[in-house]
Amino acid sequence: MKLRMHKIPVVIFAAAVVASTSCNFDKSTPGFEYMPDMYRGPAIEAYQPDGGALKPVQGSIPRGHDLYAFEDSPEGYDAAQAALKIPAQFHLDGLSEEKKEKVMAESKELYNIFCTHCHGEKGDGQGILVKNEKILGVPSYASAARPDINEGTIYHVIHYGKGIMGSHASQMTQEERWKVTNYVLKLRKDLDGSAAAE
Repeated sequence: MKLRMHKIPVVIFAAAVVASTSCNFDKSTPGFEYMPDMYRGPAIEAYQPDGGALKPVQGSIPRGHDLYAFEDSPEGYDAAQAALKIPAQFHLDGLSEEKKEKVMAESKELYNIFCTHCHGEKGDGQGILVKNEKILGVPSYASAARPDINEGTIYHVIHYGKGIMGSHASQMTQEERWKVTNYVLKLRKDLDGSAAAE
């Protein structure tokens, strides 16, 4: 019992020290902080040499960005028609028949998702929205109806949109746009072939 009585003043002193250092009587402050920089990190200005993100190196290209040199104008459309060709990495020539069929199946799937409702499954301009008269004047891909269509104009229109058709650049990657372009060229060839047979 005698030993325990000696410990009481020590315990009271320790409690007083803890209470006096841990309590803050100023109600406008959050109290004492063990590691203040964890509560409030140092402010860092962006694009400064001493911290934050630096500006990208001049001439660098953001990931996922594709360079497209033609502007959204009638002149840009004409320039794309004259100069824009399918890049080698998206060309079907040189692929095995198996690989070509796989790419065309993917292309058809993309076309069905983004284009069929207006342009129709055959590319004849008779999609479900046209048949229900929700949208009018959607042209056929056939050469007789649109002699100006080629790989450059198809990609240009997918990229920027034309007339009431909006841009699909935010919905499709560059590769997907070229796949749809390839599929539209196939539909055009099919339409021209069926017209010649008639």
